[in-house]
Amino acid sequence: MRQSKIKKAAQGLLATILVAGIAFGPSGEAVRAAEAQSPAASGVIALTSAPPIEPFSVFDSTHLYLDNGVSVITPTTGKVTVSATTTALTTVDSIGIIFYVEKWNGSSWGTVGSGSTMGGNSQAYYHNTLSKTVDAGYYYRARTIHWVIHNGKYEQGEVITSSVLGI
Repeated sequence: MRQSKIKKAAQGLLATILVAGIAFGPSGEAVRAAEAQSPAASGVIALTSAPPIEPFSVFDSTHLYLDNGVSVITPTTGKVTVSATTTALTTVDSIGIIFYVEKWNGSSWGTVGSGSTMGGNSQAYYHNTLSKTVDAGYYYRARTIHWVIHNGKYEQGEVITSSVLGI
């Protein structure tokens, strides 16, 4: 029992370090989303109004096996990359992530790309990325479904990231 708690804490710490590394980069300086998305910083002018700010995460606290999921979307010239991690409370039969990249048209979000990845069997942690070619000047976000299957039971949670301006 104690070893399981230590393993869970180590996995949680690893996921936190991974996401922090993505968000802060190798230099240790946080990327300021507002600056990165401003026309002066990227040279790109938004072609729609900015979307509402609505990132969220939904994970059922009564799940027996699924612990958490985290996702980050990062723009680079001509594409966005979504980095996501799913963690389970214990080693599970299967673990994975379903990725959706969504584009803001000025009034609603529409899916422009997706992908499903499975981490394999007998794991408690899974990380993967998805890249999608995008148009400069439009806002994009990621919606990820984090899932596990164990002893025939399927559990899932959802994460929606903040939006980024395609450059």
